[in-house]
Amino acid sequence: MRVADAMRREVVTVGPELPLHDLEARLVHERVSGVPVVERGRVVGVVSRADVLRHLELERTQLGALSAFYLEPWDADARSAEDDARVPRAVAERMERLRVRDVMVGDVIAVAPDAPLREAARLMVEHRVHRVLVLDGGRLAGLLSAFDLVRLVADGALTERGP
Repeated sequence: MRVADAMRREVVTVGPELPLHDLEARLVHERVSGVPVVERGRVVGVVSRADVLRHLELERTQLGALSAFYLEPWDADARSAEDDARVPRAVAERMERLRVRDVMVGDVIAVAPDAPLREAARLMVEHRVHRVLVLDGGRLAGLLSAFDLVRLVADGALTERGP
C-alpha cells in the first residue's frame, strides 16, 4: 500500500503570521494537535501543541534565570509575591506577541505520495513525530498521521507478510 492510498487529502493548514492564541483555537476547533505551516502555497514548517509548550517552557526558564540573576541569593526572604508573579506574567505577555513562525519546526518530515506506507512509518519512528507531510513537487498533497496507520491496522487493511 502506498502513502497516497492512506493519506488525508484535506489538510488543515495555518500561516506563519498567525498569533499563537489563534493557533490554539484553530487546533481545538479542528480537533488536531498539529498542522503544516504554509506560506504562498509552499510548506515552510509544522507546528504542534508540543512545539508551543516547548517554546513557552524555554521562555519561562530563561525569564526565571534572568530574574534570579538580578536577585541576590541571600535576599530570598525579601522577595515578594509580586516578584514571584513576574515570570508567569512576562510569559503571558510574550505569548500575546508570539506567532506561529516563532515556534514552528522548519525541518519538515515528508514523503512522496507514491512512497510505501512502511517508509512513512519508519520516518515517524526515526524522527519521533506523529505525522508526516505528503509533498508532491514541494506542494502539500496530504498528511499521514500515526493515527491513520493505526486505523488501517484496526480495519484490517494492513496485513502481515512475515518478519
